[in-house]
Amino acid sequence: MRDQWYGDNRDLVKWGVLLELARRYHARHILQVLYRRSTIWGQLEIDGEMVTMPDAVVEHFRRTGAVSAMRCPVRVEVISEEFGNRTDYLGIILERIQSRTDFPGIVFLDPDTGLEPRVARPEHVLESELAQIWNGMRTCDVLVLYQHQTNRNGAPWVAQKQSQFERVLKIAQGSAKLARAVETPRDVALFFAQKKAKETD
Repeated sequence: MRDQWYGDNRDLVKWGVLLELARRYHARHILQVLYRRSTIWGQLEIDGEMVTMPDAVVEHFRRTGAVSAMRCPVRVEVISEEFGNRTDYLGIILERIQSRTDFPGIVFLDPDTGLEPRVARPEHVLESELAQIWNGMRTCDVLVLYQHQTNRNGAPWVAQKQSQFERVLKIAQGSAKLARAVETPRDVALFFAQKKAKETD
């Protein structure tokens, strides 16, 4: 997730959904995989002089670890390391999943855009990465994936991405669940599935 998008109204939807899922599934831990990519902040013009954005402002409004201090009945942990090399980053994710001590848990994948299309970029989670993360999770854990709208022409997109999510996890079609805002923003979907005993590797 690019720093510039952190803390917008989509984050309210994400965390509203996550806390409700934690309640429903009796989760004791939420691991947010942020896929954080740095933003170079623009300059400000003050009386004709160009100045850089003060670090204190960026830190206050875009502090990615702040959600860990949210007052809620579940422990929140954020992987806020910079997303760069995919192999190294996947290793961090899998290590953090394995080192959890509170169960069951939610693993929340929070890239800029969601699951890879035909051409993957840094803002996407690769199908192979999604499969490895799912395989590294324990029985009763819940996997949640942020998915942004994949088109701007009004064509249906949610069912296609939900089906892709299910295919990668090798779960029955129609078994992944959907969460989204009732009103706005409507360009966001969260797909989730609970890992059952028979799906454990």
